[in-house]
Amino acid sequence: MSDRSRLRLVVLRALVVSLLLTLLGRLWYLQVLAGPQYAQAAADNQKRDIIATAPRGEIVDDRGLAFARNKTALVVSVDRIAIQRQGDCTAITDPCTTLHRLSKVLHASFHDIFNRIQLCGVGALPKGCWNGSPYEPVPVSQLKADQASTRLALQILERKEDFPGVTAELAAVRHYPKPKGAFASQTIGNLAPITSEELAKLPKVQRQARLRDLVGRQGLEQEYDDFLRGRAGVTQVAVDHIGGVTGTLSQTAPVPGDNLVTSLDARVQASLESSLAGAVKHARQLGVHAYGGPADFAAGVVLNAQTGHVVAMGSYPSYDPSLWDGGRIDTKAYARLQKAAGSPLVDKAYSSAYSPGSSFKPISTSGLLHDGTASINGYYPCGPSYSVGATSFRNFEGEAAGSINLHKTLVISCDTVYYYLAYHDWLRDEALVHQHKKPVEGVQHMARNYGIGRPTDVDLPNATTGHIADRRNTLLQWKATHKDYCMGAQRRPVGDPIKAFDKEYCTDGWRFNPGLQLIEDIGQGSVLVSPLQLAVAYAAVANGGTVFEPRVGQAILSPDGHVVHQLKAPVRGHIPLPKSELDYIRNALYDVNTQGTGATAFAGWPQHKFRIGGKTGTAELGINRSYTSAWFASFGGKAGEKPQFVTIIMVDKGGVGGVVAAPAARQVWDTIFGVDG
Repeated sequence: MSDRSRLRLVVLRALVVSLLLTLLGRLWYLQVLAGPQYAQAAADNQKRDIIATAPRGEIVDDRGLAFARNKTALVVSVDRIAIQRQGDCTAITDPCTTLHRLSKVLHASFHDIFNRIQLCGVGALPKGCWNGSPYEPVPVSQLKADQASTRLALQILERKEDFPGVTAELAAVRHYPKPKGAFASQTIGNLAPITSEELAKLPKVQRQARLRDLVGRQGLEQEYDDFLRGRAGVTQVAVDHIGGVTGTLSQTAPVPGDNLVTSLDARVQASLESSLAGAVKHARQLGVHAYGGPADFAAGVVLNAQTGHVVAMGSYPSYDPSLWDGGRIDTKAYARLQKAAGSPLVDKAYSSAYSPGSSFKPISTSGLLHDGTASINGYYPCGPSYSVGATSFRNFEGEAAGSINLHKTLVISCDTVYYYLAYHDWLRDEALVHQHKKPVEGVQHMARNYGIGRPTDVDLPNATTGHIADRRNTLLQWKATHKDYCMGAQRRPVGDPIKAFDKEYCTDGWRFNPGLQLIEDIGQGSVLVSPLQLAVAYAAVANGGTVFEPRVGQAILSPDGHVVHQLKAPVRGHIPLPKSELDYIRNALYDVNTQGTGATAFAGWPQHKFRIGGKTGTAELGINRSYTSAWFASFGGKAGEKPQFVTIIMVDKGGVGGVVAAPAARQVWDTIFGVDG
């Protein structure tokens, strides 16, 4: 054997020895050092956590009547593991004998049932997959609490050989019972399954427990979701090699969610909803040529002027909240709601803003008094029209009343007095601007003190801020939007009425001209408020100047009835007017319902028992001003006492406020004080 061969053998022996030593070392590591870790992993591989969703807390009115609660329902569930063991249902094209039988009994789509038992996050699956544990039965259908549903459940239970892996049992599901016939749909909100995006934002330790969550969508269900949701329970089970449950290792019971007591009164809520529907019907019956209109929708608010709590709030058209029973809505029903006229899914009472017309005048009066433009001792011209340069601004229906004070101005709603005062207000501010001084802009500042153009901070999501125009935000808005208007001025056909508007705005829209101030002081043009914002403002007039951040929630109660949180409406600020001037405005508004634009609607009202003050509003809409929106803002209480409540009614394209909105408001006041029994 040559030296070269010996060397090769030595190298080969060394290589073999090193490989053996490596294998022995790895074996020692796995058996000794890492043995406990892998033993635990093997044990864990036989354990699975099943999440038990906590019962959600109730949402009740101020007398304990439930707007949202849990009810017992028959729930049909499918055990995925049992279906897999049958070996004929791994794909939608397989026979899936049991699921086909079940779909016929439930009168449901086989595809829907099949999709419901597929695990979310595994491949590309349609909407409706199962987001919970694969080791627990998957709910596929909720049966109604009637005899037919009970027979179906018994049919499934008694024919177990035909329905292996299928159960029908009682479970708690979300229910919206409509107390006193009150929907309050947009205010209460609804539930929907948690999304993958929402899960991704949670800490990793919470994701497994939240997979099956139904979370609040819209309204109070969303705003108070953290309190209402409760804490899920966890059951740890042992499973075999194919995932079948062989035993329970440990169990933690779910903790029910807290209950939300609201300030809503179901009786008043039902009356408000009825009055809104009636106002829309009334406006349509009258028609455009008889002080009515097409009335696309309506909205209203009843607010406690002394506490800032919402007593009732809603919009019409609405929808039956029981569509969301069980936390899910049928896709076809949801699609119908999305396309329905009047956008019933959108709450018009707090999430949208509109021109309030003359119902804004108590606010502009406050601003004119505060900045010294007007006086409670002054008299001002109420002519049929008022001209600024070549532009003439007419009084409503061309009426004239001579020289009158602010009290009568509010009672008869004389526009030309406000035009006169607004122009003098604008001239003073324009002189200050030319002197490089800050304009006073008294009406705008007062409007913001009342809460217009500011977030309401109500305990509901997506509340609007509204708008009040001034020199600064007019310029900023023009800079952001004027290019689109300039493009419209070039592209729109000759004769299009919007073309002229686009052209004017393109070149001159940055100026806060006197016309803007004139129409702003009568609550039109760029003034936009939600009914809730106007309710907060009128509450300040009624209660002596306190401006609240309104609240719908009144208290959080634990499941055993203990108070967890008192939910008071915070005080945002106070109106900077002396008591004498606020009293002056309030007294004028009382006379509106006895001598002015609200007198017809409140004829025969027992003012000696329950004193109601208010203001009508008729806001022109659109460039051609074909339609007007009807408003009535009011406050009242027992005679001789502080006004207790505020009621706001708005009917979009509804016509004249005193004809359409005021009678609807009276209906609500009838309910509040029981005037009609």
